[in-house]
Amino acid sequence: MSTRDLIMMALRNLWKRKLRTFLTVLGVVIGTTSIVVMVSIGLGMNESFKNQIEEWGNLQVIEVRSNSGNMGMMMDAGGGAQKPQNKKAVLDQKTLEEFKQLPYVEAVSPVMNGDYQLVCGKYVGYANFIGIDPAAMEALGYKTEEGRLLTAEDKSGLVVGRDVAQDLRNPKLSWEMQMQAGPPEVDLMNDKVMITYDWSHGTRDADKSIKPIKTNVVGVMPSGGGNGYTVVMPLAQMQKIEKEVDAWYKKQGMENTDRKQKKGVYNEAAVKVANINEVQNVQQKIKDMGFQAYSLTDELDAMKETTKMLRIVLGAIGAVSLIVAAIGITNTMVMAIYERTREIGVMKVIGASLRDIKLLFLTEAAFIGFAGGVAGTVISFIMSKIVNFVAAQQASDMMSVIPIWLYLAAIAFATVIGVLSGYLPAQRAMKLSALAAIKTE
Repeated sequence: MSTRDLIMMALRNLWKRKLRTFLTVLGVVIGTTSIVVMVSIGLGMNESFKNQIEEWGNLQVIEVRSNSGNMGMMMDAGGGAQKPQNKKAVLDQKTLEEFKQLPYVEAVSPVMNGDYQLVCGKYVGYANFIGIDPAAMEALGYKTEEGRLLTAEDKSGLVVGRDVAQDLRNPKLSWEMQMQAGPPEVDLMNDKVMITYDWSHGTRDADKSIKPIKTNVVGVMPSGGGNGYTVVMPLAQMQKIEKEVDAWYKKQGMENTDRKQKKGVYNEAAVKVANINEVQNVQQKIKDMGFQAYSLTDELDAMKETTKMLRIVLGAIGAVSLIVAAIGITNTMVMAIYERTREIGVMKVIGASLRDIKLLFLTEAAFIGFAGGVAGTVISFIMSKIVNFVAAQQASDMMSVIPIWLYLAAIAFATVIGVLSGYLPAQRAMKLSALAAIKTE
């Protein structure tokens, strides 16, 4: 029997019993829809976690710190403190070059943090100042909504987060007067901007010996996320400011111990990994070199692990529905054998091989599974759109995500379930005696 004859005969047999076939396919549709929707909600939870964490910063950037740094103990993905690393590991230029040679590493930059105030016209405000290699700023994932990012040619200049402007205040006004005056009206790109490490700047207690450092804003980063309250500047500019700070401390007979570091040695660095799937591997290699390393993928993995059991339960609920559908397919095929016993006997008498009879029943079962799988994925697509629409209306983080591979896997899985469910009935049909089958009324 040719493949074409086998397929046409299987379709005719299913069409003869339209109602039974429809009800059996319906069971597969329900099972497929259930498992796809349940799995899609689990995938949606992961995507929601990813979007939430991406608001905090770049998932592909690894923060590296030396053990000599005074930045505090970093945390691992499980929430515990990382084990102390090799104390001889030093974050210097040589080490940064070694980081650049690691597979999948796209960019490396030393990082400095500064405690200064931003002066914009008559307003003053604290911001999180960061000094980096300006050539690496774009690669590290920074974005601007106005102006531009720093480039390798920039020796000075600032890229300011939009939210920094909201924290600026007039130091000559009381808190109540500032509240009445409302948010400051500043134009970060065009107003006169300076940096000062005098925390009394603009007041009667201001230190006259500290002169504000003139600079300019070349770009403004979007509000919200991890960079809304951040000011980024070239590393060389911050190092120059730090020299002034050290000199001021010496004049006061003190030592600037907050960010004390040896010349040519950094407390922190940022490593950008080109492939997000390789972040953990690169991070582990950096840890093996003796450094503390942390990335937001640690948080993402921890959140996924927390909801892992829930996602398993959701998938299991869908799988149960598909198992029930498989029982329905088996029942349908067994009933078909009882009803078509004489037909099977005739097929054997006229020369049909046992293999052909087996393949006929397996093909019918496969068609039931395949049809149910296709219909189930179509309904799943519609339900996914409804879930996402309702979630958007309710401003909920819940979402349904169905990648192409899930559609294909669902159809293939339903088809395989159909074939497996029809295997025992097909074996039974093969074992029927031809003469006994012909005598059956």
